Amino acid sequence: MKIQLGLRAGIALPLLATLIVGMSILVIFNYFSQVNVMKEQEIREVQFAINTTNVLWDISPLSQELMNSNEMYNFFERYSDLEKILNKLKKAINSDVGFITNREILPANISQTVTNNTFGKWVSIYYTGKDPKQFISEKSITKINQAKDRYYLHETSTNEGDYYVIYVPIQTHTGKILGYIYITKERILSNLAIIKILGVNILAYVVILILISLLIGYGMHKYVIDPIIALTKVADDISMGKTGEKVNIKNARGEIAILAKSIERMRITMKKLLE
Repeated sequence: MKIQLGLRAGIALPLLATLIVGMSILVIFNYFSQVNVMKEQEIREVQFAINTTNVLWDISPLSQELMNSNEMYNFFERYSDLEKILNKLKKAINSDVGFITNREILPANISQTVTNNTFGKWVSIYYTGKDPKQFISEKSITKINQAKDRYYLHETSTNEGDYYVIYVPIQTHTGKILGYIYITKERILSNLAIIKILGVNILAYVVILILISLLIGYGMHKYVIDPIIALTKVADDISMGKTGEKVNIKNARGEIAILAKSIERMRITMKKLLE
């Protein structure tokens, strides 16, 4: 028993500790690799959505007319053309899209008909989804309007998941912003996705660690601990003069098999001396 415990403490435990450290490093590396891959995919999809929005808008007849006439009134009067552009964009990027603008620049007849989705002085005059209020707010729009960037990315969470809201400004040729096309895109790397990745990695880590530990334990007992315990008993017997039984250790491998042969030679020598 002392030998068995000594071998476990001296060999198995350090081996198991090394295994745990190695597996932990592998799990952490695998987790961050998966997260980085998903993050890169998310960035590519966001950039694709932005580029597609800009291209479809630039080639649209509504954009060309606006650039030539700079008549904002005509732009809003051709509201149905805007719907067509947004529906086409939705199919292209597989995400719901809408258009938001400042109520102050809307013609009076249009302002009265699109008051369902208002955000302070801002109003969403069209959205391909159900309810834009899940994704946008007056506070976020105000920040976006002050940023004056080529596009603006806003993160938000709903009961259905985590989303990016991508705002792409629509401008006249003089640089005046008419409003924003906004895209609501479900995040690939959501909080739930991160938890799932971590959970799967931990589960795989635990299962593999248990299996390897069982295999190491089985191998240690069969090929190291049991043969050494048997050799210890044989050596004790020889030391007490019991030299009649041949040394035969099952599952002896490598250095333990060499040690068994050495003890067998010692037994034969001791037997001859005792005779």
